[in-house]
Amino acid sequence: MSFSELNTQQKEAIKYVSGPCLVIAGAGSGKTKVITEKILYLIHVAQLKGYEICAVTFTNKAAKEMRSRIAKIATPEQLKGLLITTFHSLGLHIIKREYAKMGLKRDFILMDTNDQKWLVSSLYKEQLGDSDEKINDDIIAETLTAISRAKMNGQTPDDLKMISSPDEMVKALIYDKYETMMSAYNAVDFDDLVLKPMKLLKSNESTRKYWQKRFKHILVDEYQDTNDTQYEFLKLLIGMREIFTFVGDDDQSIYSWRGADPQNIVRLHNDFPSLKVIKLEQNYRSCGRILHAANELIKNNSHIVNKNLFSTYLYGDPIIVHETRNPAAEAQYVSTIIFGERFRKNLKWKNFGVLYRTNFQSREIEKNFRESRIPYRINGDISFFERAEVKDIMAYYRVLQNPHNDNALIRIINIPPREIGNVTTEKLGRYAKENNISMFDAMDYYDFTGTISERAANALRNFKNFINSRREMIDQEQEEEVIQNLFDDISYRNYLVNENKNEQIAQIKYENIILLKEWLIKKLKGNPTESIEPADFDDAVASLCLREMLDQNENDEDPALDQVQLMTVHAAKGLEFDFVFIIGCEEKIIPHNNSVEDGNIEEERRLMYVGITRAKRFLILNYCSSRQDEKTKISRFINELPQEDLDMQTLEQQEKADPNCLSKMAELIKQLES
Repeated sequence: MSFSELNTQQKEAIKYVSGPCLVIAGAGSGKTKVITEKILYLIHVAQLKGYEICAVTFTNKAAKEMRSRIAKIATPEQLKGLLITTFHSLGLHIIKREYAKMGLKRDFILMDTNDQKWLVSSLYKEQLGDSDEKINDDIIAETLTAISRAKMNGQTPDDLKMISSPDEMVKALIYDKYETMMSAYNAVDFDDLVLKPMKLLKSNESTRKYWQKRFKHILVDEYQDTNDTQYEFLKLLIGMREIFTFVGDDDQSIYSWRGADPQNIVRLHNDFPSLKVIKLEQNYRSCGRILHAANELIKNNSHIVNKNLFSTYLYGDPIIVHETRNPAAEAQYVSTIIFGERFRKNLKWKNFGVLYRTNFQSREIEKNFRESRIPYRINGDISFFERAEVKDIMAYYRVLQNPHNDNALIRIINIPPREIGNVTTEKLGRYAKENNISMFDAMDYYDFTGTISERAANALRNFKNFINSRREMIDQEQEEEVIQNLFDDISYRNYLVNENKNEQIAQIKYENIILLKEWLIKKLKGNPTESIEPADFDDAVASLCLREMLDQNENDEDPALDQVQLMTVHAAKGLEFDFVFIIGCEEKIIPHNNSVEDGNIEEERRLMYVGITRAKRFLILNYCSSRQDEKTKISRFINELPQEDLDMQTLEQQEKADPNCLSKMAELIKQLES
């Protein structure tokens, strides 16, 4: 292997394979390269088999990038069985093998967010009985958050009851009933994908020894984002061998609201006294001035491991700190700078990133960009799996996997229309609940069919026969035929045309579900070059459901599109731009007012640090003197930056330099547009 492109610390991290290793990788220090090169080193030099290595990260995108890099160098034989996956995909991998030990049946359901909302809503209705108290979407969301946080902390319903305040006790009770119903439904949710394997490994010695023997080296990316359950999961997988490589950066821990705990780095030191710590401090992204500013800012935080980023690039231009009167002027300023700098520096639209703390800040920017005809994309737009047509077909796949999934069945029972109306569906649901059976089973019960019209009963019978016939084909290993013909069998293309009254829109939607079909078939066939094993229908659908869940939290930007990127700072993590704007650099925005009140200022500072280190060459920090007719105060983080690196442009200074600067700005936009 050649290490000519690696620095001394990167080489050290790659070659150390005899014990526990923590790599503190600063922003832009090449951590993905280190992980992929280390996997290759383990295979080529340490002589590990592919199936003895497990690399874990948080997003499908990161896992796919690693697999792609490695596949270009290693052979399919060397990669056989290699797992490069997300935490939740790894958990699903274990559950599919050990389901019986977890009290599950083989055809377990993977509940998505909509399934969970429906279940919690029904449990609240049952809890309140005839009460007039209304259960709104906020209460359901808060309860699901409480359940999720409990599972990320490894807490049972009983644990939550013991620590809950009287006001929170109802959520603990709902959590208890939620778990009972999940067991009855033979279902798991997103958080269970880590929690259940962790609990099994903890309680079952033979299972624990099997998986510890299976994985001789575990690598983890973005380690600072792990929660308590994920840490325990990793610790149990590692066992007495104590050989692993965890890569992370406590300065970039910005997901506490998802349960991430940077103190897991401290736990690592305590639990593995022989831990070797290697710091990657050379940044390959940003100019020296941007790194100096980032270093000075983050010095104000307490640190687990101290580091100081440096770059061999030029020091670079001053960081502009610009004041505008209000959000509309802020948007106008951003547009003007983008127009001017794009031509002056020969940049593409996609070289510009506009970052903000909260989503509401994008409204004025979007409005101005539309008026100025600046092409843009909001990172975090509706995901592929949130599209109605994709949700329809996913529901069909879920019902074919398990017809007793009532929530999925309700979505497709009359899509496309098959003469099963809302009244019939409501009666079916009520009968199923009263008799403690699934809606699919209830369809041909005489006690029920006698209460509806003969036409509706026939429609239900035909629908059930259709599902059963396709399930029989799947049992006979004709999965691909079922998938290929499903859209034609239900006339879904005609349904899209009739629904949208527009051939072009219908075609775009149809192409989305064709893509979904191709993904499922690819899962069935596997891909040796990417170390993806063939799967049966149930496993393929479960994997696709997990991809749907992960997709909600991932960036899915298309690098081929030349558009200005708008996104929250959270969504920008892992990305980089030549020219970065961070707008709304004001108290109550960044740092956010809620974080200030909760005493969580250090995470807000880390968030600012992440935003600054997205910039490669140019950085502008903008703040408004007033917002929503209220005076604002410049963010404290601006004052923590090295003042000698800043070009401060207050309104007073701008007007002294050029009294007509604002009107000239508007005129410049018009000239550039023409």
